[in-house]
Amino acid sequence: MKNEIKAIIFDIDGVITDGKKYTDGISQELKSLSYKDLDALKELQQKGLMVGCISGEDTTFSRQIAAQLDFYSLGSKNKKEILEQFSNKYNIHHTQICYIGDGKYDIEALKYAGISVCPKDAIHEVKKISDIILETFGGEGCIAELYVKLQQTESRNLEVPKDDKDILDTIKLRVDTHNQIVDKISKDSELLGTIKTVCHTIINSYKNNGQLFLCGNGGSAADAQHIAAELVGRFYLERKAYPAEALSTNVSIITALANDYDYNMIFARQIEAKGHKGDVLIGITTSGKSANIQNAFRQAKDIGMSTVLMTGDIHECMPIIEYTDYLINIPSNDTPRVQEGHILIGHILCEIIESKLTGEKKDE
Repeated sequence: MKNEIKAIIFDIDGVITDGKKYTDGISQELKSLSYKDLDALKELQQKGLMVGCISGEDTTFSRQIAAQLDFYSLGSKNKKEILEQFSNKYNIHHTQICYIGDGKYDIEALKYAGISVCPKDAIHEVKKISDIILETFGGEGCIAELYVKLQQTESRNLEVPKDDKDILDTIKLRVDTHNQIVDKISKDSELLGTIKTVCHTIINSYKNNGQLFLCGNGGSAADAQHIAAELVGRFYLERKAYPAEALSTNVSIITALANDYDYNMIFARQIEAKGHKGDVLIGITTSGKSANIQNAFRQAKDIGMSTVLMTGDIHECMPIIEYTDYLINIPSNDTPRVQEGHILIGHILCEIIESKLTGEKKDE
């Protein structure tokens, strides 16, 4: 085959068998499989691909199947780890491995492999991450169907370019990293408590005719505008507008202040002009080092405003902390991931503020 795949690795139960257990009534465990799959495995080997299996079961049946293959691992549930060992041992990059699985123990291996495949009756979580969902049920010819698909790919010259494999790897890596950070946030009780307190602070400010101001630079300026827009407009519910202003939007004011004074004063001067005791200022800076936000916080504290710092994983000895009432720090130093955390929390703030002030909830 003239494609990038160099190895086909599959789970036994649920892929080459239907995943059910049968017995002869005495002691022997029996399995149902398709002879088409056995023929397809031989054809794949003849075409120069390595063929192997990884199974959490170590039975007489699984050993009989494994004996016909180039590689096998039995009795292990950590299938990704086995794939990594296989990749290192045979010097086959993980993007050149096609893995076929159907159940929860296959999920990490499917994510690791270059091409992930599952039978039609795989669990929902497996189908969500699989590149190919077969039309065949487990035990009814999954390997045979995959063999046909690979043959068609070769004849039509439709193999995925290596560059595209690298792109898919990057996509999966970034999504996985994002999910890990979100998981950390969801388990950080102190951070969740701070977000809750910030919600109450903004709600109480609005109840007392206060305002919300937001500031940031670059992408964080866009996030500030985004959050302000959700509050002035609507998030989920039809209700009155809430006063929220991003201080990065008036170009004339910003350029005048930067030109006549200093860029580091573009937010502080606006707070001096518009802010009142009881108002709230949210400063968004992934590094925590933005001097113009620090100056705005200093000005806000002089007025009697509450300050909320949305940042990344910064040291709490940074100067801006002295002027910060509430610290929402995303557990990452990677700027894009921190910004993704900021807009997630911004949306959560908008939803809760809107719900508490209206007494209504979004229809689930």
